Amino acid sequence: MEKKRVIFLDIHTQSDFLNPQGKLYIPGAEKIVDTISEIRKFALQNGYSIIATMDWHALDDDEISFTPDFRTTFPPHCMAHQSGSERIGYLGEIPIDYLNTKKIHPAQLKNLIDKDQFHIVIRGTSVDIFKNPNIAILLNLIEPKVIIVFGVALDICVRYAIEGLIHRNKSNIILLVNAVRSLVKDSSPILRQFATKGVILSKLTDFEKALVNVAT
Repeated sequence: MEKKRVIFLDIHTQSDFLNPQGKLYIPGAEKIVDTISEIRKFALQNGYSIIATMDWHALDDDEISFTPDFRTTFPPHCMAHQSGSERIGYLGEIPIDYLNTKKIHPAQLKNLIDKDQFHIVIRGTSVDIFKNPNIAILLNLIEPKVIIVFGVALDICVRYAIEGLIHRNKSNIILLVNAVRSLVKDSSPILRQFATKGVILSKLTDFEKALVNVAT
């Protein structure tokens, strides 16, 4: 299978979530930092491309609240241009292109992916990554056969991402379960639900086998 038809979707792997001192720390998330780095290194050193999402907030965003419900509103975190918004771990040597929430003309997006390998970061202000229109446009242009998902939080942003991908019904989805963490203590019901909808649950160590299975 052509490597351009395989995309690694790196969701919100930022300091405020993964660092125990972060403003919206996800319990145990620091334990997956090395695995996240291994995944990125595997992808970039083997010719695969990455699309990453980032929270990129201002205080007046709808999601930000000083009395949060931790479902649709959260305390200030991943504020734009602050250290808490930075991605953690290995990022490779390929130049990274950054996109904000403004919709980009498809021709401009095509220029970003019209290369053998790319690393694109899409900033957003919503728990639903598809609220940024550039993600759907990019996926339509790339037409990936396989999307490998990892990041945080499994029960919020990762869940929205996977549900959005399932709704598109255009790609095989592999979730790397040893590179996710959740705000809820028991995430097994979420994983079971994904599996019943056709999501392949894998670990990095088994990833190549899973990729071969969906590519044939």
